[in-house]
Amino acid sequence: MNRYLVILILSVSVLRAQAQENDSVFANKRRSTFMIRHVLKPRETLTMLAQRYYVNLMALESANEFDAKKKLAVGDYVFIPLTKDNYFPEKRPLDVTDLHQLYYKVGDKDNMSLIINLFPQACLEHPMTKEQLRIMNDLHGFNVSPDQPLNIGWIRMIPPDSANIARGVGYPAPPKPVKVKDTARVYFGGLEPAYNLATANGTNVLTEKGTAVFFDKPGKNNMYFAFHNTMPRNTIIKVTNPGNDKSVLVKVIGAIPDTKNFSGSIICVSSAAREDLGLQSETRTWVELTYPVN
Repeated sequence: MNRYLVILILSVSVLRAQAQENDSVFANKRRSTFMIRHVLKPRETLTMLAQRYYVNLMALESANEFDAKKKLAVGDYVFIPLTKDNYFPEKRPLDVTDLHQLYYKVGDKDNMSLIINLFPQACLEHPMTKEQLRIMNDLHGFNVSPDQPLNIGWIRMIPPDSANIARGVGYPAPPKPVKVKDTARVYFGGLEPAYNLATANGTNVLTEKGTAVFFDKPGKNNMYFAFHNTMPRNTIIKVTNPGNDKSVLVKVIGAIPDTKNFSGSIICVSSAAREDLGLQSETRTWVELTYPVN
């Protein structure tokens, strides 16, 4: 029976991973509501951003308090408002394309009551409730933790680096530079053969996205360790920082402890791995996991 329970849990993880394949879009809190913070790239203009995010140019200018003549520099923040044209709070309409799941990362002083007041009222048929938000995120209660990602609906946007004018909208993004993966800091601690064997060289895997929390592992170790709730002890998991593509392999030593420090996380990784993931003093970070199916 336990075996079937594990299979059921893994099946749910697969469905969630598939649903999040093209997402990881986060909203920020601005002017007491949700907006997407876009970092301006070379050659981008407000008109292009309005096309990409399915938002009216006037609404975009108003959200940022500048007009279309304003000169923008690469690296400037442009805030994208959520409107009835690009935001869907509860479900995905079947006749709408380019939808991506939208998340909000809980702030240090946030609680459920504050968060539901951030939802754009003009986009809602009825005011968002704590119970609706709880159900949207499969939460057992109404408590949230700092850095916990919450599903807040769906955003309509043309995918990054898309230039398909035939779709009815154009977003001629700048040419994508060739990324040279930095393998100098990849640390597998002798776990690579076991991982390759268990995953058929990375082809037979499940994927999962979410928050990782770091913990101190005393003593000198030649490999990294982790806590995970569904994978059994000694399972090898690949942990990737999607911001820089740096990865480490970790060995599972047990389930995630039921303490406040680890709340809202999908994995807890020994802090020695922080540097090899390209991080500094962060205690939490967004990661992507791959691990064996069986």
